[in-house]
Amino acid sequence: MGKKNRTIKVIAYLSVVTEKNVEWKEDKQLRYIREYAKAHCIRIVKILRRNILGKNVRDAQFRKMIGAIECGMIDGIIVCKMALISDTVVDAYKKVGDVVQAGGHMITVD
Repeated sequence: MGKKNRTIKVIAYLSVVTEKNVEWKEDKQLRYIREYAKAHCIRIVKILRRNILGKNVRDAQFRKMIGAIECGMIDGIIVCKMALISDTVVDAYKKVGDVVQAGGHMITVD
């Protein structure tokens, strides 16, 4: 009995930390994420952009994505780099733990 290739529904979260060329950098991240998703049976159902907004907005958006996982709307979150959505290693582990506790997948492309 083999493992079934099941399509995972995710939200693509785009985040940059600089004010220069924000849209170009987010589009570059999205192309990179889409290429990875296509190769690994991942379907992007929504794209959420942080733009250059602060940490509080980022964390609020992350909580909303976790709520969507708990409701069963999505199966996980895909990001380009974990460092772009967390401040410290401890924060990164906490966010991954929150996603797993909600029953989802945290996928990092890089």
